[in-house]
Order: sequence, then C-alpha cells, then structure tokens
Amino acid sequence: MADQVNPFTPHQPIDPEFFAGRIDEIKKIISALNQTRHRRTQHVMLTGERGIGKSSLAIFAKYIANRPNEALGTDIQFLTAYYTVEKNQTLKDVCRGLATGLLDSIERGLATKCFEEIKKLKLHFSLHVPGVGEISTSSPQEQDSAEYLQADFVKAVKELWNEAKETHNGILLIVDEIHNLADFSGIGSFLKVVSEAWTVAGHRQIMFLIVGLPHIPERISEDDRSAPRIFSYVELRRMTREESLDILHKCLEKSGKRIEGKAARITAMRSGGFPYFLHQLGYDAFEADLDNVIDVEDINKGLRKSLVQFERMFFGKMYKSVEGKLKQKIVDELARSFNIPRKATELEKTLKIKNIHQYLKPLERDGIVVRNKARFQLSSALLAIYVRLFKTAARKQEEYDESPPTEEIDDLGEAPPEEEPEM
Repeated sequence: MADQVNPFTPHQPIDPEFFAGRIDEIKKIISALNQTRHRRTQHVMLTGERGIGKSSLAIFAKYIANRPNEALGTDIQFLTAYYTVEKNQTLKDVCRGLATGLLDSIERGLATKCFEEIKKLKLHFSLHVPGVGEISTSSPQEQDSAEYLQADFVKAVKELWNEAKETHNGILLIVDEIHNLADFSGIGSFLKVVSEAWTVAGHRQIMFLIVGLPHIPERISEDDRSAPRIFSYVELRRMTREESLDILHKCLEKSGKRIEGKAARITAMRSGGFPYFLHQLGYDAFEADLDNVIDVEDINKGLRKSLVQFERMFFGKMYKSVEGKLKQKIVDELARSFNIPRKATELEKTLKIKNIHQYLKPLERDGIVVRNKARFQLSSALLAIYVRLFKTAARKQEEYDESPPTEEIDDLGEAPPEEEPEM
C-alpha cells in the first residue's frame, strides 16, 4: 500500500523501538550505569567493526539511561550527552559538544541557571546552546593546552552535576566514532585525568561511554598505558542468526507485512551478522514486495538494488585492492564455493597456484577473506554474491552495461550450519 512506511533504516542507527538482540551487551551497559549511580564509577569502551551496530547500541544506552524502563526493570535517570566525532575534529570539539549536549538536554530554566554559573568559569572552549546563550573565548594559544582543557571540562561537568543531582542519579557522556579524532596524542591522559578529578571531588556518578573501531583501546594505551584500565569493555561481534531473525520480525511487526520463513533465513544468512547489511536487504525486499508477504522472489529482487548500494559503500573499494590475476582467481573461486570453506592446499591444487599463502595473507588483511580453523572463505555471503554477479560474470561478457549480469544465486540461499569465523 502507498502509505506503508518502510521500517528498515540502513542509513541511520536503529530506532530504540526496533532494537533487538545484543542482550549480553545491554546487560553490561546497565550494570555499568547501576554501578555508577551507586558511586562506583564504571566507564565503558564499546568497540566493533564498521556496520556492526555500535552507534545503534550507544543510542539504545542513552535511551536506557534517560529514564526508568519497566520492560528492562531499571530505575535509572541519568543526565546524558551524545556527541559524534566528525573527521579531523579535536578534543576541544568533543568537550564543547558534550557540555552543550548536557545543557541542551535539561529543562530550560535549569539550563539557563547552569549556563550562567559556567559562564563565570571563563572556559577555554566556546559553548552555544540554542535558546539559552553563548560563551565565546579568545584565549591565547599558549593557554590552549591539554591542562587547561582538562581542568575546564572537569569544572563545567561538575557545575552541571551540582545543579542536576537533585533530579538525576548520574551523568552519561557518550562519545561516538572517537576514531575520527585528528590527533590521538593526549586522549588517554585526558580521559584518565578528568575521571580521576571527578572521583577526587566526590563526583563518582559521572561516566563515559566511548565508542570506536577495534584499534581504539590500543591507541589510547599508546598515549597513556594506564588509561585503558578505567574502562570495562564491550566488544560487538557479528549478530547470531537468531538475533538477525529477531530484528527482521520486530521491524515488520507493525508494518502490515510479514516475511516467509525461508526468506527470513536467507536474508539473515546473507547479512553475515551485520545490522547495516540486514537493514539494507530488508529495506529493498520491503520495497520489492507487492502483496504484503515478503518471499524469496522479493528478497532476490531487492538484492540487486542492495548490491549496488553495497558496491558504492564497501565492496567497490574493497575489490579494487584485489590486484593481479592470481588474487582474482582466489577470490572468484571462494565466491563460487562460498558455502564450503576451503583449505589452502585445496585452493593450490584447484587453481594451480604455488605458495598460495603469499596471496591469502593480504586478502585476509584487507578484510576480503577470513580464516576459520585452517579453512578460508570470503568475509560475507553478500561479498560472494557481489563478486559472482558484478565481477566474475561481468568478465565473461564482452561488453558490460549498467545492468548487472544475471546469474542463479539460489545456491547461496540456505546457509550451512552456523559457525562464527575467526576474526
């Protein structure tokens, strides 16, 4: 029907209303919030691959922290600020964003009162809160140091807590995509120093939730070896098939459409445990469906549109790294037999390539191939389908037009027994 709203959101984090799965990770975050509200501060570091659902979980953490939740059995009510780091921003931008976010999240009268108190602190970073006011700064360059920034941020958040502690039981500061920072020098000591300063002052109900790619803990450790110790770690891995199915059904629950069992299983398998892939596949299948029952034909129609999007976002750039005919032969063969992981010796014999590990290693490094118990396969079913439809079949044609070549993909429909790849 024309007025049906597509419930899948591939281009933005999942709405808390449709959040599903990640039960263990949610429990860890709730535990950290409870510890912090009871003055046993527990900062959290949330890491994972791109597209794995870090931002969605961080937004859900904010949702949990903001108000009591009967379904989850929580009575937490934190003052929260959520800041997403953009490319090449600095720690000063983060401080400004978090302080502004806190002021913007509370009632206007209280925000104005806090703002006036913060104004007296003569901060070395500016603030602008719509409807409340603006603080500008023209501090000399020599005062624009890490020490000034740390001290100013500590004072600003303490001031906010002093005003909000009567109505809230903690403060949650979420920094998403921290890997986008222009410079990581000073980040470890900043996080350690400000958290210790709050503790010393008796403000133990203030916690960070830092979100980033898997290498972030190492980068923080390079700056300050003891900084990683202040965090408990939540590492997001690929979703299980049951979690993926749960999301599909939860999204469709109030949409007026349903998905057939086989279609749901195939979609979950093809997503490879990545929420982004799952939502794009779901979105395009939803659009392809005409009878309010999403079946295998609908998901295969939608798949081609999804692959075009994935090529733009991921696969096109990824495949460009496959230089040389021998690497190409390996990728083509693994795409052809995706459901059956292959030993290196089998690939050497089939493809007649000597010393095949010299080609497999860079393919692993680039995220194209994964190894599981001495067997190799492409990193996702979608990548296998993309290679077969957009690359292998295309090379068999003398001329390649804008429409991807047609090829049967039913053999990539049902998944083999689920087994987590070693990452």
